[in-house]
Amino acid sequence: MLKNAFKVLFIIAFTATMTACMSLGNLSYKQARMLKKEGFVLTNDGWTLALPERLLFGFDDYQIQPHQQVKLNTLATQLIKYDLNKIKFIGHTDNVGQANYNQQLSEKRAQSVANVFLKQGYNSSNIQIIGRGAEQPIVSNDTKTNRAINRRVNVTIIP
Repeated sequence: MLKNAFKVLFIIAFTATMTACMSLGNLSYKQARMLKKEGFVLTNDGWTLALPERLLFGFDDYQIQPHQQVKLNTLATQLIKYDLNKIKFIGHTDNVGQANYNQQLSEKRAQSVANVFLKQGYNSSNIQIIGRGAEQPIVSNDTKTNRAINRRVNVTIIP
């Protein structure tokens, strides 16, 4: 009977451990804790920077604002410190304008953020730049405020 109890406890402990590992998205506890502290959330794509820390852009703009530059430099340093050096930058736009133009603009936005990380010493082979245009809004584009929220770059850690 005692032997069976140990088996059950082992199965429960093993299951709990595996569940905890899966909830970290293949990262160590320290890495996941740092990402959460920096505003990342675990999504289907991986650890992604969430609102309000998302990188937002002005209308028809892909330049990084000075206050965002400082935050990005700090973030890049933190990620390197925790050995998180594979990153996907996904640019987005609102739905105003031509689809082809928005596609190119979203790629420029992703590239501008990636350039900050490259200047911090990231290897270009560890960086993916993706433009999604207006294909994946996070809110409807029915107001000026919502369109501004959709003009963004997501920073996603690649496990």
